[in-house]
This record gives sequence, C-alpha cells and structure tokens, in this order.
Amino acid sequence: MNLPRILIISTEKGKANEIAAYIGGEKLSNQDHFEYHLWDIQNKYYKTQVLICVIENPSEDISIDNVEALIVYHNPQAEDADQNLKKWSSLIDSLAEAEVLLFSCNFITDTIIRNEVIKWCLQNRFELIELNRPDVGASEADSENNKYGIERIIEALHAHMWPNMILKGKPLDVGEQNPDMDEVEEKFENIELSQDSTETLPIENMLDGIMGEENVDFGELFSQLRAMKEHAALLPTDQRRIAAEQLVTAFWKAMGGDPSEMED
Repeated sequence: MNLPRILIISTEKGKANEIAAYIGGEKLSNQDHFEYHLWDIQNKYYKTQVLICVIENPSEDISIDNVEALIVYHNPQAEDADQNLKKWSSLIDSLAEAEVLLFSCNFITDTIIRNEVIKWCLQNRFELIELNRPDVGASEADSENNKYGIERIIEALHAHMWPNMILKGKPLDVGEQNPDMDEVEEKFENIELSQDSTETLPIENMLDGIMGEENVDFGELFSQLRAMKEHAALLPTDQRRIAAEQLVTAFWKAMGGDPSEMED
C-alpha cells in the first residue's frame, strides 16, 4: 500500500498501538514486526488516507520509506529510561528530517526529569506532548481551545501537508495566469511574525499582497508554506493558532471560497 506513513514507536509495550487506535487508525494486519493501521483523515479543508505503522521492538531493518511523521512514546520516569530510549536512537536519527516529530509521554511530575526531556526535544526538534495532564479536563482542551494529549497529536497530524491530500472547496480555473513563483517564495522566506500577542499577525494581508488581482496556483502557493512553518514554530501556542487561522482564511479565499463561510 503506497501511502504516506506515520511511524509510531514505543519504549513501553502496548502504548504505540494505543496511540494508533486513539487517533482513529483501523487495524489492517501484522507483518514483519509491524502492526499496520489505516487512517482516513477528514476535516473541513481536505481528506486523505495515511498508513500508521506501529513497532515496539527496535530493529536494524526498519524501512523509513514514505514516513512523513514519527511519534515516539517513552516513559522518562521509568527505571533505565535513558537506556530504553537509546535503543531507538539510530532510527530516530534516521528520521530527523521528517516533517512531524512528536514525543509523547505521561505527565512528568519530576521537575529535573521534565527539564531533561524538554532539552532532548529541543535538541532533536520534537514537540513534547504529555498525556493525562492533571490540569486538563476530559476534552483535552483548555478554555482557549488549546489542545493537549491525544487531541494535540491529532491536531498536529491534521496540520501536516500530506502529499496525497485532496483539497476541499472550489477548484481554480486552469487558464488563470500565475505570477512569478520565485517572487512568491522570496516573500514567504522573508516573513517575520509579530511576537506581540496584541498585534494582528500580518499573514493574510501578506498573502493578499502576493496574489494581487490574480489567483496564484494553489498547489504552487501551498508548497511555499515551509518558510511559514519555520517562523511559526518560534511562536507560543496562542500565536501559532492565530497564524494558522489567518493562513487558512487566506487560502480559502485563494480557492474562491466565501470568507463568511469560515465563521461557522
């Protein structure tokens, strides 16, 4: 099955399969030490299918072909925690360039261990996602709708640009004239998002300025989002959410959608 893949590994037996089931994967089969799950992603912007590959025993012959996202489950408070994680270091290093890197664990109560985990995540470009946080309710979202736990894992995976995604909305006319995409890329690379949460992030205005009176080909414009992601990664959660909302609105308009529909 030639689908983009999410690889879930775990240093604790059973946890990787739990995560695969919680995010919505439907079990397909067991093969070559892997357990495979099919995940149909459906949201208001696109639909796609991805293959979730689960493995809980490190092996030298694990294929990383088509892996777009890596989720590591680890218990940093367990005995021999460092050695347990070190067994996976070769595989983790081989996927350092994956677009989505998530490190999940139960809520860390020990401050020293927590700081060590945060340091490791920063060094390896992983987002830390703690499960079963005591300060978050069953909905795994706070009053500002920031997601935590499994809900945050799902949110991060939904935000990824899957290569086989089918966009929803009105298609663009094939005959529309496009501006020079080198200019588009240059403008994206020079984006500087405001660090002041009281200011409106200028993403939507910037996109409108790039497109002018003509619609940029959506696929080409979509490919320029890497620069946006790099800048947005430096922002706190609330500002990342604002940035994402402005981007979605701008792209919806680029697809010919009515901005009022985004208010639903």
